[in-house]
Amino acid sequence: MLKDKIKKNKWEITLFFVVFFLGFFLRAYHFSDWLHFEIDQTYDTLLVSPAVEKGIANLPLLGPTAGGGRSLRLGPAFYYMEYASAKIFGNDPVGHAMQILIFSILALPLFYFLCRHYFSKELSLGLLAIFSTSLYLVLYSRFSWSPNVLPFLTLAAFYSLLRSVSESEKNKERWFIVAVFIASVASQIHFSSFFSIPLVFITFLLIKRPKFKLKIWLISFFILLVVYSPVVLSDIKTGGQNIKYFSEKLGLDESSSGQKDADKGEKSIGEKIFQDIRYSSLEYFLIVSSIDKINGKRFKGYDAGLLCKTCRSDFLARISGIILFFASLIILAFNLKREKDSVRKDFLCLCGLWFSSFFLFLFLITYDGFYIYPRFFLLVSPLAIIYAGLILEKINPDKNKIRLVIFTIVIIAISSINIKKIIAYYDQLEKVSQEKIQVGTEDVFPNNARITLLQQRQITSYIETRYKNNGYPIYLKGVHEYDPVFWYHLQKKGIPFEEFIFVNTGDNIFEQGNYFIIEQSLFKPEKYLKQYLGSFDVSETKNFGALVVVNLKPKPEVSAIIKQDLYNKKPTLQSVQISNILTWKKLFAK
Repeated sequence: MLKDKIKKNKWEITLFFVVFFLGFFLRAYHFSDWLHFEIDQTYDTLLVSPAVEKGIANLPLLGPTAGGGRSLRLGPAFYYMEYASAKIFGNDPVGHAMQILIFSILALPLFYFLCRHYFSKELSLGLLAIFSTSLYLVLYSRFSWSPNVLPFLTLAAFYSLLRSVSESEKNKERWFIVAVFIASVASQIHFSSFFSIPLVFITFLLIKRPKFKLKIWLISFFILLVVYSPVVLSDIKTGGQNIKYFSEKLGLDESSSGQKDADKGEKSIGEKIFQDIRYSSLEYFLIVSSIDKINGKRFKGYDAGLLCKTCRSDFLARISGIILFFASLIILAFNLKREKDSVRKDFLCLCGLWFSSFFLFLFLITYDGFYIYPRFFLLVSPLAIIYAGLILEKINPDKNKIRLVIFTIVIIAISSINIKKIIAYYDQLEKVSQEKIQVGTEDVFPNNARITLLQQRQITSYIETRYKNNGYPIYLKGVHEYDPVFWYHLQKKGIPFEEFIFVNTGDNIFEQGNYFIIEQSLFKPEKYLKQYLGSFDVSETKNFGALVVVNLKPKPEVSAIIKQDLYNKKPTLQSVQISNILTWKKLFAK
């Protein structure tokens, strides 16, 4: 039976694995050497590492922050997944990031199976090709960051939910329990999922009204309670601290809501809807096409970036994104109204709720001075490709060979544009250790530098060599995003260090010290060295491609103290923040 099934569907299976392995290759290629590792990654790694090294009781009860700062926190599910990853693959940046790579690879077949609820084999394979090669999805699958697991978790939660209400499904109740568990985990990953996923679940269940036994509802509630038990216990221990932060964010705390509204500079309802449409249409277009630099400018009011003089070169891309966005919504509404098949109708209904809940989330957080970053759309990144599928379905590739050829050409063209962008990006990563590189893919990933883990390790080895030569502690001053990175690398090597804070006097300059300035190579040396040259001589300047390392030597006349004991140094800001987080060990400490 299985052999006959494989023989019957051999072309579908063959094409599936070709596309799957293409997506696998693009995500895994030089994953370790080119890993993105910055300030957020060091924070998460340092927070989880004590549990890896000293026992699981050192895991925190709260997770990543929501809305900026280090106050309001979501649940700790991401840190628990990172812990498991580090235990299996190693307590280093690569080991902590392996979970992201694995989930991004698992999302490939999951996306295909979800699409098969509605689309034909040909369409589903074509959409999988776009999903596999999407520049946006590939880049966010290559480093550790809590939002990066959302494509997989959202797909898994919604796929399980659809299976739980399918008339032909024999194990509905099991699928529902799985859906509740995954949704509970996903809701702890980012504030967008915390708001959107429960809203989708509740609304979808109210529409479908599934007839589950009371036992299933009780088990589901118990699972939800267990998954959120760390958050509940944390608030009990701290007297509702996190709930208070949550109330302040939502403006429910009257003592802070006035200032909150003043800081926001609220837009009118019309402006907020208009900007939400702009963000959504252009980010959806970006996810599918990889065409960037069309949503990076922070327009306000009713400005969509179509008429400004500096936007003329992007006019076609912007207007295409907006037109295709509205076309997909119209097709969705039309198909939903006329669809009779329950499985396909459920799929369309879920897609509509998926879009609506996230659009409402954007509406609630959109105000003057707040920028909607591309990472916010990780929650709906699979939906952007599904919406493209609603348009591509009009080609009817399964109707005849001519239409199939046209559809194939379109899919190859979209995938080729994405792959070309990925190749260019990887070319930058390969050269970043040797050349001065600055780029501007603001819409895909909001940075203008390509700093890899390999490059960081090369710089750390250079600093280590100086330390081994004289045994002097390290005083380091670098780019804000990378200071904690090099602190982490030095700490892992057991090298004493301290942040180099220079006030142009000899009070904090030690004769026995290795002083290093790390800056972007594109900056002119006279700009960032001017303040130091009165007290230091430049011992050596070493170029590492996009970064340059300057080794400074204190002038004899300004070295007021010979040396400093850095083993009793002031802790870094990150270590102080981490030490204040409640862990299971602290919870049960006497």
